[in-house]
Amino acid sequence: MASIVFTAAADADAAVIFGDLDAKAATSTVVKYRASLSALYRSLQDFPDGGAPRPRIGADIRIGVVSPHIVIYRHSPAYDALTVPRIVHGRRRATGTRLPRAR
Repeated sequence: MASIVFTAAADADAAVIFGDLDAKAATSTVVKYRASLSALYRSLQDFPDGGAPRPRIGADIRIGVVSPHIVIYRHSPAYDALTVPRIVHGRRRATGTRLPRAR
């Protein structure tokens, strides 16, 4: 099972997403969205190469979708780890997303 590492930018993205949901949506919607995001992370831990490749964003970049957001991640097989540099809205042009460099 791969471990998941979130960058500071991804943590900030999640804080904005959940802050926005808390302000605009019903509690049940927030709970369902958190559960969907958690399910995606569990799935990626078991199948780290399961996300769609996005070479235009960067080398070894894949995505997972929890509509309307896209979880951008990089799998490092040598470390059996996923790094999540950003979580962006699906309408955002992901090819323009600035990602931290791979370690």
